Amino acid sequence: MLNKTRNIRNINYKRIGYHILFWVVLSVFYDSIISFIGNKSFIDTLIHDLLYFFPTDILGVYFTIYFLIPRFLLKKKYRRFILFFFAFFIFLMLAVTMPLQYFGMYAEHTKTGTPVPSFLEYTEKNLLIAMTVKLMIIGIATTIKLAKVWFASQKRQQNLMNEKLEIKLKLKEAELKFLKSQINPHFLFNALNNLYGLTLEKSPKAPDVVLKISSLLDYVLYECNVPEIELSKEIENLKRYIDLQKIRYDDKVNISIDIDGDTSEIKIAPLLILPLIENSFKHGLEKDLGIGFIKIIINVSESNDFSVKIINSLNGEKNHKGEGIGLSNLRRRLELQYPEKHKLIISSDNKQFTAELGINMS
Repeated sequence: MLNKTRNIRNINYKRIGYHILFWVVLSVFYDSIISFIGNKSFIDTLIHDLLYFFPTDILGVYFTIYFLIPRFLLKKKYRRFILFFFAFFIFLMLAVTMPLQYFGMYAEHTKTGTPVPSFLEYTEKNLLIAMTVKLMIIGIATTIKLAKVWFASQKRQQNLMNEKLEIKLKLKEAELKFLKSQINPHFLFNALNNLYGLTLEKSPKAPDVVLKISSLLDYVLYECNVPEIELSKEIENLKRYIDLQKIRYDDKVNISIDIDGDTSEIKIAPLLILPLIENSFKHGLEKDLGIGFIKIIINVSESNDFSVKIINSLNGEKNHKGEGIGLSNLRRRLELQYPEKHKLIISSDNKQFTAELGINMS
């Protein structure tokens, strides 16, 4: 009982309705033309069609679309499809269709008392017309079937492309989270290292450093969990980080920040500039015995394109080779978030280290 209920539920009534509609429209259209040309009653023509043509039409159509097309045509076995189709079609015409039509004509002629032609005479006279009509009906059904198959394949391909795109986006998102997670510990390690040095020296600046680290962590851990953030907030965070470093270096570093353009109307991915600033302190000043410098130039053009240039002092012995994890991660983040819309140029000589980042925000 349960199986019968499930089978009833699995019946596609909408599909059955479309098939019924196809045959109704086809019969009405075809019989209307035949009755008009032959000057006959539409009802008589329709009854004659249902008795002698309709069964063989159904057989021809459904054998073609549910056996020949899936078995041969869709598998690109074109020769076999043509061979089997014409063999079946000849069988349909000679073994089924023509005898049915002849017996109907025979009954009509017997009823009216008019001479009855032989079966061969009747076949020779009406075979071409019957073949044309049958081929037309099977052709229409085949066209609809192939159109449905094509649209279904296009939909499957589109769904597959969407799934692949979704997977790529998820992988990108996961990779970006991983890269950002590497930035946070890297930054935290440097900040705590600074604090540790001050506590060993019992410096009165230690409490102020704790507050600044807390403020920076609040920004990094909570405010940066968005795809983009206002450039003005990013700059404020950089200033807090620089203030933290000033406490550590005292008067050993000369830091200047030049900002040109409106930073309140532009958003960028968070924590893009911080690795460059960290790099300038770590590799340009950490072991510098003399007075070093860091110059930061931020520019926002009228078209809202963004650029930052950071120049820091560098000893001849510290001509920087290679890139640390900070710059490597930054390059990968830029490739993921601003593909073909960014430039990152790193250069150095015996005197200074320069990092230039530009992003086309259009």
